[in-house]
Amino acid sequence: MQIKIRPNIEMPEIPSIIEIGDEASLREALLVVTPQLVDPATGKLRDDPDIWAVRHNGVNIHSLRDGLDTKMHEGDVIALELILMAGG
Repeated sequence: MQIKIRPNIEMPEIPSIIEIGDEASLREALLVVTPQLVDPATGKLRDDPDIWAVRHNGVNIHSLRDGLDTKMHEGDVIALELILMAGG
């Protein structure tokens, strides 16, 4: 099935669409797109909300009932939002 990826900044290494299996979870989708966001030892999200946010169909992943185990469906959208800090 196809999943749409929507980063808030253009990054050539992040595809706009990925193809994953019919029973795939959000964790498995993130491992395809941004494996650095999932801890390989625990399978948990490497959480740093001051640097980035991840949304599944517009919902922050921390608000999803099943979290990273959320089952993906054809046409779902994963938004990857890098939080850019400015200052000086």
